[in-house]
Amino acid sequence: MSGLSKQAIADKCLISRPTLDNVLNGSDAKISTIENLAKFFNIPVGYLFDSLDVNQTFNGDSNVVVGRDNNGNIKVAKCQDELEDALIEIRHLKAEIEGRDKLLEEKERLINVLMKK
Repeated sequence: MSGLSKQAIADKCLISRPTLDNVLNGSDAKISTIENLAKFFNIPVGYLFDSLDVNQTFNGDSNVVVGRDNNGNIKVAKCQDELEDALIEIRHLKAEIEGRDKLLEEKERLINVLMKK
């Protein structure tokens, strides 16, 4: 592997050269980028982190993983925003399903009325 340029490594990892440079300079990276780099270097993904400070909390049937960025800061706000967006989407989809169920019931009723004629 020695003698490979950063561009060659980036190409083999299916990432751009600027992305590789950003990762090497400590920027946050996508999981897929980290996985590709670990696979290329044939190392566990954990080796690419300064430390593996990951807290797991088990509550009922779910695991909540809170990770830390390169500066040790916990990023919970983003997770909360995504959760709120998901809950809004779920409420919207439930309302959509309810509306379609009512429409289906009305169509079935109409079919029954027409079949009796």
